[in-house]
Amino acid sequence: MKFRLLLGTLALATISTSASAANRPSGYVTICTEGKTCSVAAITNVAFGRADKFFYKVLSGSFVCNEATFGGKVSGGVNECSVPSGTSSSSAPSSSSSSKPSSSSSSSSSLTSSSSSSSATSSTGNLGYYPGCQMPTPTETVQLSATYVVPAGTTFDGGNKRYNLSGGSQAEGQPAVFDVQEGGSIKNVVIGTLAADGIHCLGNCTLQNVWWEDIGEDAATALGPVGTVMNINCGAAYKGSDKTFQHNGRGELRLSNFFAADAGKLYRSCGDCTGNGGPRKVTINNVITRDLPTIVGINSNFGDVATIRGLTLNNSGTTKTKICQVYKGVVKGSGSTSALGVEFNTPNCNVSQSDVTLLPPSIMNTSACAGSCPY
Repeated sequence: MKFRLLLGTLALATISTSASAANRPSGYVTICTEGKTCSVAAITNVAFGRADKFFYKVLSGSFVCNEATFGGKVSGGVNECSVPSGTSSSSAPSSSSSSKPSSSSSSSSSLTSSSSSSSATSSTGNLGYYPGCQMPTPTETVQLSATYVVPAGTTFDGGNKRYNLSGGSQAEGQPAVFDVQEGGSIKNVVIGTLAADGIHCLGNCTLQNVWWEDIGEDAATALGPVGTVMNINCGAAYKGSDKTFQHNGRGELRLSNFFAADAGKLYRSCGDCTGNGGPRKVTINNVITRDLPTIVGINSNFGDVATIRGLTLNNSGTTKTKICQVYKGVVKGSGSTSALGVEFNTPNCNVSQSDVTLLPPSIMNTSACAGSCPY
């Protein structure tokens, strides 16, 4: 889906700091100094500041490198405007310190503001990935002002940009970064640390090449009715104390060619939703996890079924993982869900111990070992 970003008139209200004093963020290059006119050839994340304190704004075309453009400045010296290394840009002396940056129109109300509070360099590449599905370095950081809705039957190509919204904790009730309507698809997207409640799938949907730098409340939630499929292929998710993928609707969630690290569960069929029931299905194929206490949690009393093949556990230390944890689910307001035990080769847990490979810590994060490393 094609869209254009409407540049906000306000810079970020916060200033970010880094470890060593510099007049540009790590990975950025200076294009002009305070008071001069700069130019960037395309929509670009621009930093303004000095001494490791910066205001960020996404701009295109010509703009003046000054406080009026960015909404603030860092006192004590000359501020600089910088952009990610490799960005096409130019500069010229400014004849006016009050000139305003150019902007482009937008066809989507949820993309009314685009800005960044960190450099575009990925900080999660060393956490592991599924072979062939390594997270790219984000090309740009987009700060959404509201949930972005992917209309029914359309595809949103994020261009390997990082998308932030708000929050990022495990707090319940956060909005989604993306709502994907029936038949919609998302590809080439990095969810940043302001991950809110990740992605909501409202029916049949596909998530292709999606990476979560922070899981937030949940990385993604399947909300579709009976007969729908949420298909997630090629990606990774990091840093979540609870669930990675939540299943509140019915239908099936399919996960393949994926890496998940430092979370509580890879998948959970809702234990106590309003109007809770089933059956729900989850199919996991060719997935590597690191330090996850549980792979799937399902409700046997609602007829849930988990099918797991090609699972590799890349655990550190003494971490032990429950592969298929069975629960008794409840309807909200009628008690609490309860754990019934771990199962293999049962009607609810279609998985054998031979479907699981344990990766020794001595060869952690060695992509060539996926699914075939010794115990």
